[in-house]
Amino acid sequence: MDGLNHNEFSMESLFPELDREATINRCKHFLAVTFPAMVRNSGRSISDLKAVEMDGMPKSPSSENTADRRIVQRLFAEQVVKRTIEAFSHVSDRSKQVLSMLYIEEFTDGMCYRAIGYEKTQYFDKVKPHALLEFADAYLLDDLHIYKERQDSKKTGV
Repeated sequence: MDGLNHNEFSMESLFPELDREATINRCKHFLAVTFPAMVRNSGRSISDLKAVEMDGMPKSPSSENTADRRIVQRLFAEQVVKRTIEAFSHVSDRSKQVLSMLYIEEFTDGMCYRAIGYEKTQYFDKVKPHALLEFADAYLLDDLHIYKERQDSKKTGV
């Protein structure tokens, strides 16, 4: 009656299996390489962000003329920075603390796990990966997730 073939939908087709390790690595690269570059391109610095209130409320974009390529780049960089900070405010408190320490306050991993009171193995095996996966879920400007290839797609070529 509704025109949908419900047999075509499955949990796996709607929510493919996440490649946790690849997603974590993509987030690490984004936060360590892309994010700092976008901060610089936005005309800000990481130290400017230390004072930013992470309230998660979207701010209206500036109304500058976007005809010039450099202005467009700067506006895009500003959106990446804003959405990254917004994503930090949409993760658990522990993950927010880890992400802020590492990518805003520029702590090393060692400084971070000591400051939050975790053992090195617990930090690297659970705490940091969990924070990065939460970030992937919360960052909405681009999909940072990487999904495992479905086995049946290899067989059928789909």
